[in-house]
Amino acid sequence: MSKDLKFVPSQTKDEIKDVYNFNTEAFTELKEWSQQSIEGQIKAGWQLVSVKSGEEIICALFIKKNGPSLLTKNTPIKINHQGNGYSHAIKDFYETYAKENGLSEVYNYTPRDNFRMISLNEGHDYSKTGNSLDDGALIEWIKKI
Repeated sequence: MSKDLKFVPSQTKDEIKDVYNFNTEAFTELKEWSQQSIEGQIKAGWQLVSVKSGEEIICALFIKKNGPSLLTKNTPIKINHQGNGYSHAIKDFYETYAKENGLSEVYNYTPRDNFRMISLNEGHDYSKTGNSLDDGALIEWIKKI
């Protein structure tokens, strides 16, 4: 995992507000990027995790345990931090988290039109499940751990 990245659970109103204000594209299925939509995801059982380089939030993750599975989704990485291997570090975080929590598979939800994330999933041995979400906007991927 990249040594300068920190994965920080974001639980308080101020931490959620900081994630909202980090100013990047939102998750497709949120319909809108707002503090209320983020709080709705948390109420639905998703854990919000800030990905920080130094003190700057560069990406937001949502993770959720579901039986033997870890469900995952994330915003794009801030443009000025892309190309530094952070996407690979995020995949490593997901897989390490799953192993440490006794989970046997990781699901990832990727926008259908995000070719970088599709390539990343393929490079990390994820397979398409054939399922999609949000009227086909999100592709579901799985990796057995």
